[in-house]
Amino acid sequence: MLNTRVLSRGNHEQPVILTLCTVAQPARLYLGLTLIEILITVLLTSLLIGLSLPNIKVLQDSASTAVALQRLSKALESAKISAISSGEMVTFCGSENSLNCQGSWNEGLLSFIDRNQNQRIDTSDQALNWQSMQDIQGSIRWKAFGNRQYLLLDPRGMMETQNGSFTYCTHNALTSTAAKLVVNRAARSRTLRDLDPKDHCG
Repeated sequence: MLNTRVLSRGNHEQPVILTLCTVAQPARLYLGLTLIEILITVLLTSLLIGLSLPNIKVLQDSASTAVALQRLSKALESAKISAISSGEMVTFCGSENSLNCQGSWNEGLLSFIDRNQNQRIDTSDQALNWQSMQDIQGSIRWKAFGNRQYLLLDPRGMMETQNGSFTYCTHNALTSTAAKLVVNRAARSRTLRDLDPKDHCG
């Protein structure tokens, strides 16, 4: 800003005084990210997500395996207790409709007092328990001597010569895991984890 003043003293004029005033303006602040910084951030985020996805899938498969084997073990134990307490033969099998045995262990687990031993709940039979397995992320197979797709528990809670194992395999081909629930003649089970899917899920 430029100020001018004329000073007068009688008939004499004084020189003009010029005053130059400058107003300081604050420095501009540039906030935000440049295009290059945004691209680098997106790239790093994508890399981190890509590296973490396999680990997440492994954890999911491991959790699914644990849930499936735990349900199998508890359902089998419940069938054994029912056979002992009722004093009758109990059939334990895979079932998708909770009415008869189809060998579909992935769909559900059925136990019932099968008085005529036809693997179907008739009017003379007594349904005991049905556990859904439709939410698990894998397949279940039962393998035993004689290749029957059901288990018979006598009033002592024994399976006689029908000892075998359930094999669980996840559906994910990239991070597939395999595990077994081994069942002995006394209907006691033990878990084998971290099996090679190539040997058990073919």
